Amino acid sequence: MHDTSKRRAPAWAIPLATAGPIVVLLAIIALHALKPEFHPSWRFVSEYAIGPDGWIMQLAFVTWAASCVALALLAQGTVRDRRGRIGVGVLMVVGCALVVAGLFPSDPVTASPSEGTTAGMMHAFASMIGIPGLPVAAMLITSSLGRAAHDAASPTPMLRGTAHAAWLSLVAMVLYLAWAVPRAGGFTADVWAGWMNRLVVAAYLAWQLSLARHLTPRARRDVAPSIA
Repeated sequence: MHDTSKRRAPAWAIPLATAGPIVVLLAIIALHALKPEFHPSWRFVSEYAIGPDGWIMQLAFVTWAASCVALALLAQGTVRDRRGRIGVGVLMVVGCALVVAGLFPSDPVTASPSEGTTAGMMHAFASMIGIPGLPVAAMLITSSLGRAAHDAASPTPMLRGTAHAAWLSLVAMVLYLAWAVPRAGGFTADVWAGWMNRLVVAAYLAWQLSLARHLTPRARRDVAPSIA
């Protein structure tokens, strides 16, 4: 039999994979009340890191990053093929991108190119990796789990559905913004970029929670004997 002992997840990865997305979601909900100047209909979630109480969003990004790494550690012992291993690697990269996004606050969506900051450029670069990276990881990992029918590790309809929701929400946002932004002459209150952004975030977190719930029973059985 193939030895998977070196691929077992550390004990801390199990609660973090599940609790991390929940903490991120609660932080975003709280920031809607704490920072009402960033109207959710057209301001991006990343903008909550700007100004007073911005540390909450920055901490949420870092927490999100840690949950991605934890989830990748849970998945690495369960994926069945090369595509799954690639998916785990992509999820790790997404975690790194989220750390950068947290350390470097974004520029306001209303800022002109001449008003851009170095921190804003770093955040934008991280977003270019993390935003498309997560749905890629979702599809690769989920499809890898589905290679063995009738196996306990095979994905549930909920897991498959949230994986598809991740990429569909991103495609919907890109198509909508490509249509709406030129018509409005930029990111204005007439462009519902905020709602589309929040739809993407919700879909991503839903997939992470679904996968964490799916992998946790096996991970608890196979957890490494020490946290080290």
